[in-house]
Amino acid sequence: MPTPFHYSTSYTLDKSHFSETFDESIVEVNSIKAYAKSIGLMLVGFAIVYFTDLAPYFAWFIVVLGIVEALSIYFKRSWWLARQMISQAANTKLTLTIDEDAIRSTSQSVESQISWEEITKIEKTKQGWLLYHPSGRNYLSGRCLSDEANEFISSQALSKAQ
Repeated sequence: MPTPFHYSTSYTLDKSHFSETFDESIVEVNSIKAYAKSIGLMLVGFAIVYFTDLAPYFAWFIVVLGIVEALSIYFKRSWWLARQMISQAANTKLTLTIDEDAIRSTSQSVESQISWEEITKIEKTKQGWLLYHPSGRNYLSGRCLSDEANEFISSQALSKAQ
């Protein structure tokens, strides 16, 4: 009778981990559509300045809000990394446990569990795994996984694909 699979490891949620997570899981869109909201905000702000008698402070606030929105899209990776590095999770130790039932992540600020039944799709990336489930998707870095853990996740991916 084979023993049930169990793997556990700990790693630090540092800048390199967050960089890898962004690079492997975020799809960057730099088309004009991505800037639609920021362009709209700026146009509304300029329209308020030129066509109404409202205080210009409100209108210029809307214009600047549009500019900040455009900058957040243009510098999406840096913006996201900065937010992660000032979060509670930054530079904390995370314990990852993978077994036959679920994937568990535990740190001082987060305790989460994703059961294998909840996962609808598992996608291999260059450096890890993307796990799709009804609540969204999660990235699992391959650099913290053993060969056995990678094989186990690969077998789970094959069973989800069928």
